[in-house]
Amino acid sequence: MKEFIYDAIAFKQTDDSDWNISFSANALEISNWAGIPQKKNFDSVESSGFQRTIKLERMNSLISFYSEQKNIIQNPLLCASRNSSDQNKPGVFFTADSNQTGEYSRKGKVKIMVEDYSSMTLKETLVMFKESLELRVPELAESELDQSLLNEIKKTFFEDDSYVKSDDLSSEALVELESSHIADLWQETQCRIETLNEAETEPDSILGFDKEALISYLLPATMVDGQHRLKGAIAQFETMRDKPELMEEVENYILSGKSPVEAQALIEDKYIRKLPVSLILSDDPAEHVFQFVVVNQKATPINTALLGTIVSTTLSSDELERVSHRLKNADIPLEDSQAVSFATRDRRSPFFNLVQTGITGENGGKIPWTVMKTIVSMFKDLKGAKFYSDTVKTDFADLWKRRLLLSSNIVEGDDLEEKMKHWCSDDGAWKEVFLVFWCKIRDEFGSIDDDGRQNYWGHTNSNLFNKISLTILATDYFKYLSSARVKLNSIDDVESSITEWLIDVDRTYFDRDWVLKNTKKDSPGIRKQWSSLWMNYREDPRKLPSVSQYRISFGG
Repeated sequence: MKEFIYDAIAFKQTDDSDWNISFSANALEISNWAGIPQKKNFDSVESSGFQRTIKLERMNSLISFYSEQKNIIQNPLLCASRNSSDQNKPGVFFTADSNQTGEYSRKGKVKIMVEDYSSMTLKETLVMFKESLELRVPELAESELDQSLLNEIKKTFFEDDSYVKSDDLSSEALVELESSHIADLWQETQCRIETLNEAETEPDSILGFDKEALISYLLPATMVDGQHRLKGAIAQFETMRDKPELMEEVENYILSGKSPVEAQALIEDKYIRKLPVSLILSDDPAEHVFQFVVVNQKATPINTALLGTIVSTTLSSDELERVSHRLKNADIPLEDSQAVSFATRDRRSPFFNLVQTGITGENGGKIPWTVMKTIVSMFKDLKGAKFYSDTVKTDFADLWKRRLLLSSNIVEGDDLEEKMKHWCSDDGAWKEVFLVFWCKIRDEFGSIDDDGRQNYWGHTNSNLFNKISLTILATDYFKYLSSARVKLNSIDDVESSITEWLIDVDRTYFDRDWVLKNTKKDSPGIRKQWSSLWMNYREDPRKLPSVSQYRISFGG
């Protein structure tokens, strides 16, 4: 095990806060002990990281900045420990000098111990990564392996059709085990370990899981903020390596008796940047994510899709609970993220894997996160169900809530406020209503098999699967509920109300060529036109609107 030791100052801001350590280290050494867990896709499942991907333009700017030796970076790299208590394992440990007993600040040394993960096999790193997940969610260690997923991974890896799918562990069981995606990540990891047990040779990656990425989750410290500054400093040094003057210095060291390795180490220590580090001694992943989200929202804001993905999927339920009130107090939209996460990650949802996550490299044509937030809010908060219209301005979800929620027995409560509290809670009735409604819309109006159809459910090029059409349909449903004064006493009532609402409606409404080439769908005129066409059609659904009408801007 390799050790790095630095002079450091430890301080606390309050009695309840964790110790924070300030020190300086050269950039290459930092990269040896600080992992950068990026939020990315490991094949079919997302990682548990939270860092954004590297931006090349920012890297190039920093390389240029670092090239001037007098330029300095004052903001420290923000890191956090993964293990600060068990000195028999890799970790970060601070020892105060013998005369340092201050209550809020102490001088001393920080020791960082690192395993040589690069010498390990892919399987060994997978096992260690799996064990780290089990430390976070202990019940994972006792969970059953998803045989269907295992067979699918083996079939893909070995290119062998003899592995057939089974239903030994249902997707619902996974959801019950852990509401975040940590359980899915554990399953994907364990299945790859089992697959490698049967492999004759061991690769450096297996179906999206590569050793380098896994190591970033195992290093003793986590990079919370500053990955560009670190990578930029290393990249700038790499541009200097082949300069004649540095090569001459290396030769002189070797001539003086140093080995080539020692000579390179001396050059690195002399020329690579020494960067300031601020490291919080907290081993809690929840604290790491909290620090990342808050720091970045105050600096370079994270796009809404990625923020929602990070907040809702990086932590287990227990971890998220520990920092939820602090995230809310820091104006982080936690409840929005959790609600959208349910709608897009519950396998029963027709929007499963069809909403933007903000992760680099994801497929196009997904529903934007902000649009999904609005659609979810119509059902969860019972607000926002409005037609695109200058004359009809009613919020029909709010109208139904005020007229009929109190008399609907689908939720308990003695008054409207109490009913609404139960309706929109984490396990509230809104979730089942949402699922039933949108599954019915998909099944009645959409096509999930043919992406060439105009009503394809899965790409925003579709006439159906887009912001405008989905908003109009949800709004019209709530208009029906409020106008017909429909009470919802059970989920069965939801299904029957949808059936009644759609009486006489032609199910091919969205499955026609609306001749939209070169037409910007999400524009005020088109939104109003589609709303008007649907509302007029619903008044007398004997004849579908002419397809030529959909490309005409309202009032044009």
